[in-house]
Amino acid sequence: MNEFSHIDSTTTPWQRFSEGIEMLVLRGEPGANRVLLRLAPGHGYPVHHHEVAEEVFVIEGVYEDRGQQFGPGSYLHYPPGTDHDARSSTGCTFLVINAKVPKAA
Repeated sequence: MNEFSHIDSTTTPWQRFSEGIEMLVLRGEPGANRVLLRLAPGHGYPVHHHEVAEEVFVIEGVYEDRGQQFGPGSYLHYPPGTDHDARSSTGCTFLVINAKVPKAA
């Protein structure tokens, strides 16, 4: 029988990533990063660059990027070579799927 893993995001402690940003690593291995990010109101990431594609799925709140707002259920795909900044005026939680950690632009 194959085993599976389980994480309850409501009871598992989140890690402080930076001021106003918390993360919960769901799966972190080469080629398969799955991370929940929670932005406090008025916080976000500075512009950063992705060498590989990144996918974002908004779970709650309003995710903002490039002057647009995306609510719960929104899916965004950033192709390789994309620069962007993610933020939230109201606070939000979103799932990030990528294969490599971004670096500063």
